[in-house]
Amino acid sequence: MDTKNLSYMKILWIGGFASLFYWHVGVSLAQSPSDIQRSAESHLLSSSPPVVTATWSDAKDTSIVVPASYTLPANSASYAVSSNSLPQMDWASSVSNAMLNLRAESLPNPTQAKTELENAVAQLQNFLATSSSERFANWLSFLHWNELQQELGKKEPDIEQLVQIERNMRQNYLGLEMSQFVRVRDRLSDYIDALRFGSNPKETLEILSKRLEQLSVSLQTPSAGADTERQREIGLITTFLDQSKQAVGLKQSVQSQFAKANVRVLVSSEFVQRQFSRAVAEPSPVSEVILGTQIRGCSFMQGSVTPLLVDNSSNASLRLMLSGEMNSTTIGTNRKVLFHTQGYSNITACETISLTDHGLLSQNDTSVFAPLQTTIVGIEHKLKIVRRIAARKAAEQKPQADAIAQGRLETRVSTQFHQQLTKQLSQTNAKLQNPPMPILHRLGLSEPKRTSWSSNQFLTLLWKQQESDQLAAPTSCPLAVQHRGISVQLHQSVIMNLLDPVLGGRIVRNEDLDDFVAQAGLDPTEGLRNEVGGEKWAISMAGYHPIEVEFDDQLVRFRIRTTKLDRGDQALEQPATIEATYKVVLNDGSIQFERQGDVKIEFAGKAQRGLRAVTLRSFLKNKFDSVFKQELLDKPIRPTDRLPADAPRMTITDIQIDDGWIQATLM
Repeated sequence: MDTKNLSYMKILWIGGFASLFYWHVGVSLAQSPSDIQRSAESHLLSSSPPVVTATWSDAKDTSIVVPASYTLPANSASYAVSSNSLPQMDWASSVSNAMLNLRAESLPNPTQAKTELENAVAQLQNFLATSSSERFANWLSFLHWNELQQELGKKEPDIEQLVQIERNMRQNYLGLEMSQFVRVRDRLSDYIDALRFGSNPKETLEILSKRLEQLSVSLQTPSAGADTERQREIGLITTFLDQSKQAVGLKQSVQSQFAKANVRVLVSSEFVQRQFSRAVAEPSPVSEVILGTQIRGCSFMQGSVTPLLVDNSSNASLRLMLSGEMNSTTIGTNRKVLFHTQGYSNITACETISLTDHGLLSQNDTSVFAPLQTTIVGIEHKLKIVRRIAARKAAEQKPQADAIAQGRLETRVSTQFHQQLTKQLSQTNAKLQNPPMPILHRLGLSEPKRTSWSSNQFLTLLWKQQESDQLAAPTSCPLAVQHRGISVQLHQSVIMNLLDPVLGGRIVRNEDLDDFVAQAGLDPTEGLRNEVGGEKWAISMAGYHPIEVEFDDQLVRFRIRTTKLDRGDQALEQPATIEATYKVVLNDGSIQFERQGDVKIEFAGKAQRGLRAVTLRSFLKNKFDSVFKQELLDKPIRPTDRLPADAPRMTITDIQIDDGWIQATLM
């Protein structure tokens, strides 16, 4: 009278739908340390979570890794806002109090930082000494060990040299993720901070006071559009406070105003149901003993399984609803009397699953309602009187028999529904389990903070990339969200936060380009090979926001910020900015970036004029015209083609860009 094997649960779509819950980063391991001498064969991640860096002079910096907290919105349904203005606070008083509480004794101590670095260096050297002499020599060469030792022996170390040694340890080479290497890199970062901020406490506090005055003005200036320049100024000073260990309370207050998730994916209820509802059509054998009667036959279930989103402000949740009809045809046997019976039941079953830090979990709240109706359509026995007695007895026991049968039916459906669902969840979690990501440790990056919520309209997944001295998004995305399909929202802060620790303060030389390309898992082009072997040049990247991407007014602006340019025997030690503006063109789901106007190259101050500036501007324009091409991509890309094979087939139907956010709608 009921289904013995609810195998229709095996087609419940869990695997496909669950892939929307996770952000996966591919990982490829590289070569052995003995082969590491700048012959990159491993693949650098194109999107990874970071640690921020900033510099005392906006030309040099280091990073400190501290997990950032995330606070969910009080109302999980608030998926859009209308303003990116900071809440009204008395910033003038807060900054003034911070200035009064600057303390020289809180500045990082260079002597202590140096001792800790020397201990880490000794441990790493002892660790490497256990390998072969060739591998040991290769590692020491790669790490610029002699240069590091020389700087540690100086009374006044060259901070620029230390920064380059630290940046060199942020590459995608097998081994750099090991704790011995990470410890040296972290202690080296601390030592750089201590030298910058602790070597001359009086001067440091004077500079910090001036910076705090600037911060007060910036915080009280109304935000507008993408707000890139203002947020850069605020973020740079926040970095100074973090690295100098000053005004901790003020720093936290400022960061709390820029603490929204900077990657958001909103999956509409309509999309969930359209993509993942499934039909059920399942025959099953019947074998029961009820009130002494052996019942055998078959049943057939048909209906559908539908996912429904559930209000949950803490974890994205949905309820799986099974709705169907069960028809059965059975024969009961009792003392040689045969009962031919037909049964019918409307079956409703449901169970809730949620996305947690441990993966997809069932809430173990299975409920089933299956009111059963049975009809005896015939009784067989060779004696008529026996058939009459059997009919009367069956009529008397029918209410009790139906109640027993219904209870067993509901119990079986509930048990099998839950068991098969948890089995599917276990298999899905095993497939979607985050793989080891040693590359993140190699680059000095950390995983983004992940969370989720759901309402009856949207299932929302959020990631926040923000370290101890970084700013995330000031608000949730203000762009209107379609109530169909999927909306993917990206705030410009996530790109800066990812690139800062890897590129901030780094000197990029033409002979290193093939190395960087190889680490990114790309094949070098003929043009790149020519560049590598051509005229020598070097660009010193700004320590804070060396690469900026600005989303505003339906345009994307790419901005490279440098502090020094070298070309052969020519040098310009002035900040420069290279900027290109693009319009995103969407054509049948494919994306191309079309440049608007020329590439702009600006030097700071008086460096705008003079023969050397003209020469270097022409040189840079020639280089960056080939980088920021009229059409940025060699050919348009269709991002949805890169989805997993078992993912729902979708296409991008709309792209909106404004106020620091870009939003793509997929249908």
